[in-house]
Amino acid sequence: MHRLFCRHLAFYARYHQNPRNCLTHYLGIPMLFVAAILPLEAVRIPLGGHLLPLGILLTLPAVIGWTVLDLGVGAMLALLLCPLFALVELIVRSGSPALLWSCFAGLFVAGWSLQFMGHAVYERRRPAFVDDLSQTLIGPMFVAAKLLVALGLRPDLAAAMGKKEPTESGRRAVESG
Repeated sequence: MHRLFCRHLAFYARYHQNPRNCLTHYLGIPMLFVAAILPLEAVRIPLGGHLLPLGILLTLPAVIGWTVLDLGVGAMLALLLCPLFALVELIVRSGSPALLWSCFAGLFVAGWSLQFMGHAVYERRRPAFVDDLSQTLIGPMFVAAKLLVALGLRPDLAAAMGKKEPTESGRRAVESG
């Protein structure tokens, strides 16, 4: 699984070489996550005598998948999601649908604007998910991996995020992997 993750990470990294584009992703990806989870968090599902937020229930498979691909990156992502879920819960508990939906709209527009600005202005190429839709799930892992590498905790991932142009054979290898 680690090799599969490294292949996907390398493919994603090739579309994110400019540090300013990466910065737009460090901000935009969490914004988009919060926007996506916000309306789902308001829905409660009864499970085992508890009312669990739908946002958490739907995020669990992704967190499990990320952890299976790479334990360290998956654990870092789980840790990074905690304050985002706390923020979402604060908004939901305000009891104001207007606040919930205005936060959703603002974060959604701002998050995507940052993503596309990063690619159009700084990277000058289309996003990775245009060539491979599965890259939308790699984006959060990329942010966590970059953080782990920057902290010196995962130097092994630095090589996977090397500066190489994606090739057609590289795209096919990721798609078949």
